[in-house]
Amino acid sequence: MRQEKLFSKKNIRILREIAISDFKVRYQNSFLGYVWTLIKPLLLFAVLYVVFSVFMRFPVDNYQLYLLLGIIIWNFFAEATSIALRAFESKESLITKVYFPRIIIVIASTITSFLTFLLNMIIFFIFVAVSNIGFSFSFFFFPVYVIELYFLILSFALILAVLYIKFRDLSHIWDVLLQVGFWMTPIIYPVSLIPQTYHRLVYLNPLARVIEYSRSVFIQGHVPAINLNLVLFFMTIILFVISIFLFQRYQKSIPENI
Repeated sequence: MRQEKLFSKKNIRILREIAISDFKVRYQNSFLGYVWTLIKPLLLFAVLYVVFSVFMRFPVDNYQLYLLLGIIIWNFFAEATSIALRAFESKESLITKVYFPRIIIVIASTITSFLTFLLNMIIFFIFVAVSNIGFSFSFFFFPVYVIELYFLILSFALILAVLYIKFRDLSHIWDVLLQVGFWMTPIIYPVSLIPQTYHRLVYLNPLARVIEYSRSVFIQGHVPAINLNLVLFFMTIILFVISIFLFQRYQKSIPENI
């Protein structure tokens, strides 16, 4: 097998072109175009906010920020993993004609969703600016969670992408798991509503930690304890190492199974 640096100039160029092209293609035949990247999470936010702040009131300060941040982070995870799952299938002609490290296709698909995430975060920061939350230096810790979130998503994306090549039913299974995951992750409701006995199970989900810790730096104005951050960091590292191992093991079969 040919060996070359993953981040050579050629591969970086391929990565950039795939990511930008996918981002443009996604909205090219849409009347509102890129505006949909902002409208979709806002529509979901509006519906859930009305239901859970008017009809079912949760004891949460600044619930609009609490809910919106959870939705934005979850949407990034759900969109990126769903697209990455079919990444090799959608790039079949490219894979069979041009040689480059196959991992680039998965990375490019997650970067495309990351661009959407950044646009959505602009909306969140506007909400923060007009809220009664004052500036806190804890805000500067948020990029750490963004980096960990990206690598968590990339880990799931790598695993799903190579497994889907062998098990096509995985797409249907993953759609169901995302639906279940949305309600099992504290996006709409606070963790305090869950019995204390089950908190450890909730926090086995690294995404729940990212969402809760991100809320802490913005809404509560403080960075969670160092031991909590270390747990999230090691969870991210372990999952990423596992995903690289699985990807390296199964990537040779991509061209023949595509």
